[in-house]
Amino acid sequence: PPRRHHATPRHATNVPASLPSIHNTTESTSTTTSTSMSMRVVITGGGGFLGQVLCRDVLRAGTLRSGDVQKTVTEVVIADIVSPKEWLFAELDGHPLITVKVGDVSDRSFVDSLLNGDNDDCDGAGLSIFHLGAVMSGQGEADFDLAMRVNLQGTMNMLESARQWHASHHSSTRPTFIFTSAGATIGSGASTDWVGTNDTISDSTRTAPHTTYGMTKSCCELLLADYS
Repeated sequence: PPRRHHATPRHATNVPASLPSIHNTTESTSTTTSTSMSMRVVITGGGGFLGQVLCRDVLRAGTLRSGDVQKTVTEVVIADIVSPKEWLFAELDGHPLITVKVGDVSDRSFVDSLLNGDNDDCDGAGLSIFHLGAVMSGQGEADFDLAMRVNLQGTMNMLESARQWHASHHSSTRPTFIFTSAGATIGSGASTDWVGTNDTISDSTRTAPHTTYGMTKSCCELLLADYS
């Protein structure tokens, strides 16, 4: 099942060759660096604080792992519903590898445009997707339709586009898909929840969302697991 953390949940899982794959790029393994292979990185919700921190760290790293191979980051696509009002780190301002795209992940054509680019025909080109973009809890409770459209349909678009990216490239390289979930998936310590306030949350903990936001994130966890 997807990995669930109490404080900063991040969900990752491996999928068959025909579907998007998740790899933990931080674990210590013996890998081979190939500077001839390129990697596009897509960060949805990338204009905010977390997105910009992630972008900065990816650019500083210079490579990301795809399977057992380190691939050179050649483009970082920052996707959000508005352009960043300001760059929080001077090194991002005017960086030649950053592309900013403005749009809505509930728009499949926009999502497809994020995943496809100039290096797609290169043998062994990689794709890493960090799906941070979502309608947050307060806004999600105020506008049910918006939460369903962005959080649920948007994630479905991202997963389907990643799957089609792999199929259309006939490549042995699988996309990497990182999904950020939320503590709202596990409930709030009510007697009807699967865990109490003093329990430890593990990979096997069942979800029990109390909000529309938590429900959409829980559905996305199930989608990600099923795509695996």
